[in-house]
Amino acid sequence: MSTVSFIKVLADLTMATGQHKMPPKDNWKSPQSAGPEAKQNYVNGVGQANWGVGYPFADGILTYFGTQDMHMYHFTTASAMTIAYRQFIYTMIDATQYAFNLWKPTLFFKNIKINGPVAVGSKGCLTTTADFAKLFNSYPGHAEISGGKNFNAWRDAVGKGVGKCLKNFIDGVTVPGLPWYPAFAAFPGPVAPPMPNIPVLLPMCPSTGLADITVPQKIQKAILNEFSSKLQQNCQEKIHKTVFLAIATVLATGFTIWASTQTVNLVMGMGQIPTFAPPVVPAGPVVNGQNIPSGGGNLMP
Repeated sequence: MSTVSFIKVLADLTMATGQHKMPPKDNWKSPQSAGPEAKQNYVNGVGQANWGVGYPFADGILTYFGTQDMHMYHFTTASAMTIAYRQFIYTMIDATQYAFNLWKPTLFFKNIKINGPVAVGSKGCLTTTADFAKLFNSYPGHAEISGGKNFNAWRDAVGKGVGKCLKNFIDGVTVPGLPWYPAFAAFPGPVAPPMPNIPVLLPMCPSTGLADITVPQKIQKAILNEFSSKLQQNCQEKIHKTVFLAIATVLATGFTIWASTQTVNLVMGMGQIPTFAPPVVPAGPVVNGQNIPSGGGNLMP
């Protein structure tokens, strides 16, 4: 699997179960405790024909918001806000996919130690020179919604937070003594020329940072850490937490599928055979070999 893909409907479900309301509870109150006359005036003000018992939909999907009353104005507001928030969430997911599929091919292994057929790499052996957040910000689709209030702050929080999670993941990757180079067990020459590793699935190179990209709450926390504390205080009903959790849930699911199916290949290894002494010793194992760092990437299909 060469690219990552995301299931956006998971974001819709996360938002719909957040139990947020329009208007928010803390700044609007209906005359529930008023007398009969006040209640009737309220109903008449809205208009009898605009009351119902349905549940609002927005663009064919269930709204992200409940309503304080069952009348058209609250339903309309809930539907309109659903469309706005969904556009932001979907754009952030698309931007992540766009950036990830540019960032992933830049990943490569370095400082791999090779002895015989076995390769060993400590934390930090998987790296990149690319900046995920910059790739994220370069997504062309941002322009369609960039006019929103504080859009840059919301966008940057997602890009930087996801970027840090991905960095934690690759920084934690190790190569735990894998038999990548079978030909190096007994090579008939003084020096083994560059050879590609035997392709393996990425899970065979465990990472201490795997949870950072597969647990939604960790991605959500990373995004929140990049989000302005002032904006967090001004968000009604803490809706930003639900929005970021919705994004994180989609990303974590996609990254989990990707990480479990991605292959590691084209890690070029080489090394000397110090015991080679023909005709007495016509072949020997590679000792203290190393890989050739490749800027072309080692996580390709």
